[in-house]
Amino acid sequence: MTSFLSWLMSPQDYMPHGMCFLWQPELIALHVASDSAIALAYYSIPIALIYFVNKRTDLAFPTIFVLTGLFILACGTTHIMGVWTLWNPDYRLDGGIKAVTAVLSIGTAIAIWKVMPLALALPSTAQLQQANKALGEEIGHRQRAEAALREANAELERCVAERTANLQEEVLRRRGTEATLRASEARWRSMFEASAVGIAVMDQDNHFAAANEAFQRMIGYTGEELQSLGPLDITHEDDRETAQEMLEHVQSGKPEDYHSEKRYRCRDGRVIWVRVSTARALDPDTPLPGTPAIIEDITERKRAEGDLHNAREALSRATRLAMMGELAASIAHEINQPLGAIIMNGNACRRFLAVTPPDLDEVRDGLDAVVSDGNRASEVLSRIRAMLKNAAPERGEVDVNKSITEVLALTRQELQQHRVSVQVDLRPDLPRIVADRVQLQQVVLNLVMNGIDAMRAIADRARILTIRSQLDDQRNIVVNVADSGVGLDAADRERIFETFFTTKAAGMGMGLAISKSIIEAHHGRLWAAPGSPIGAMFAFALPSASGVSL
Repeated sequence: MTSFLSWLMSPQDYMPHGMCFLWQPELIALHVASDSAIALAYYSIPIALIYFVNKRTDLAFPTIFVLTGLFILACGTTHIMGVWTLWNPDYRLDGGIKAVTAVLSIGTAIAIWKVMPLALALPSTAQLQQANKALGEEIGHRQRAEAALREANAELERCVAERTANLQEEVLRRRGTEATLRASEARWRSMFEASAVGIAVMDQDNHFAAANEAFQRMIGYTGEELQSLGPLDITHEDDRETAQEMLEHVQSGKPEDYHSEKRYRCRDGRVIWVRVSTARALDPDTPLPGTPAIIEDITERKRAEGDLHNAREALSRATRLAMMGELAASIAHEINQPLGAIIMNGNACRRFLAVTPPDLDEVRDGLDAVVSDGNRASEVLSRIRAMLKNAAPERGEVDVNKSITEVLALTRQELQQHRVSVQVDLRPDLPRIVADRVQLQQVVLNLVMNGIDAMRAIADRARILTIRSQLDDQRNIVVNVADSGVGLDAADRERIFETFFTTKAAGMGMGLAISKSIIEAHHGRLWAAPGSPIGAMFAFALPSASGVSL
């Protein structure tokens, strides 16, 4: 080894490299300065690389950095040898250093080319920045997702706790509701059994699923017998159509309740009047599923209503008799006029027959006049007989204007006697109404007579009675009777239709009350209002025949 080093460092007979530059100072200085600067730079680069490699332990290819540093260090040494050989011809050492440099450069080149594909596959700085940005966003998303998940978990825990509490409360409420339902069912059962009115429940087959004792006593059937019967089976034959309508109404599922009055035929053959009220169907889960109905025995009420109706009819006839008594003078005048004309025409016919030859044309005209006056007297008597007849009301289509005209004919003498002028405004195209003609004339007659009475004491102005017929917006026929009398006080207007209330000194207070009941029985209304500008106005409205069935 010592001999090799001696051989390597022995200059033998070589001449220094400076001799090639003829020892020119400026040329030698140029080479010395250049090689020294290059060597200094080459030595600083490996130091920087070695420092960088030591600091960055995460480098992908650290061997490349080491080889490159050794290669650059060797290159720097060759430049130092270039300065050294200017004065010392150690060319064997210089050549050895260059050989080492060549080996390192070749090895470094080979290593770089091997690593090149891997190095090119490494992401660029921009890609790393983009990846870092995406990674940051992903981290942010994950952090937000984790925060949302934590919040969701907290909310879920809160909801679970709240739901658990609600379930506990629901269990308690249901227990309370069940207890309330049991108590309600017990109360309902007690009311069902102890009720004084009949209560029954119909099933889906329209049979009596259940019936309380009051209903069983009412019709005489037991609960077991009723379970095989339905409402139609115990309904009177004439009322079964109404009962069928009730059942269809209930089966249609309409929410509103239904009420009807009809007759039941009891087990022993008796016929009773009942009022049946049905409600909406019960819940199928209830102990008694089906449709409940309340049945009231109204036989006594119906009997009382019939007695009241008969009494009202008798009172109405008595009132008509009283009014006809008041009109006795007018009636006598209406009859005397045609009778007087008959006598006069009869005497004229005698005279025409006594002449020679007899004037038969005049006799014929006279006899025609006698027949006309006889018919006129007959019509007056017919109207009076119709007003006084003791017959049940009979409804049919009535011409309102004709009825008003007939009443005015009956009261003509009364109107003349009290110096009352009549103004008539009757609409010519009025439709007919469904009414009892006599009762309608009784109402008009009562209003006309009241108007005459209201103007008896009037001396400072004309006595005018105005009668008007017209149609309103609902095609109801409205009749107004207005006078120019003393009018009505506000307090009297509130009570004028009460029974036995009257403003007349000798009145009974029945006329307007009966008139009001007649109009209401015809599905109309009667009212009073102040006159314009003076007096009082009475009016009634009745539906036309097109809106009411006979």
